[in-house]
Amino acid sequence: MEDEKNEPGGHVLEIPLFPLNLVLYPGMVLPLHIFEERYRSMIGTCLENDTSFGVVLIKEGSEVGSPAIPERIGTTTRILDSETLPTGRMNILTRGDKRFEIEEVVQEAPYLIGRVRMLPEKDGGASSDQVEEVQGEFEMYLRDIGRLSGDTVSDVVPTDDPVDLTYSIASKLCASVKLPSDIRQHWLELEDAHLRLDSLVTVLRGLNKALAHEIKRRASDMGLN
Repeated sequence: MEDEKNEPGGHVLEIPLFPLNLVLYPGMVLPLHIFEERYRSMIGTCLENDTSFGVVLIKEGSEVGSPAIPERIGTTTRILDSETLPTGRMNILTRGDKRFEIEEVVQEAPYLIGRVRMLPEKDGGASSDQVEEVQGEFEMYLRDIGRLSGDTVSDVVPTDDPVDLTYSIASKLCASVKLPSDIRQHWLELEDAHLRLDSLVTVLRGLNKALAHEIKRRASDMGLN
């Protein structure tokens, strides 16, 4: 039987949207420097009303200038801390909260506002074997990254919760390696943790194979083989 981590989805609300060249996952911490007047106004309203905004990957367009066309699935984010600079610019610290699907963009200027439907989080019948396999591949990835960089890496994801685990690993991978935007967005759009675990383990196996090859090449160059 499928387990839903949060309350069932379907709740519809209107929120301001912030199109960026990144994918935000639930639980992921995201610092932002706000310099455009439209987004300073948007963040000011969110701070005043203690409300969330949505981060969405840009599908077409750019972060600056004319309104960008966002991907359909994004993540709400809460502002954890903020600092207003003498110039009026702002630094904010946010954390991803819940996934949503844009049903309609109801405002384009000065910034996007979307009518969005909140999405439920399901484990999809993810097994303990899947969880252990992904954890093992990720630990191998961290170990080999550490060997190549010469640093001690201890950033292992401790959770066994399938939903939290997938978002945590996806966040850490996106922070440490340049992944194509379609892969990053694909992980966000997958409807349950079972599917996300399958996709993550495939990507991790590929990364680990490449890392093992690089470690072997460097050892050979140094005459250690």
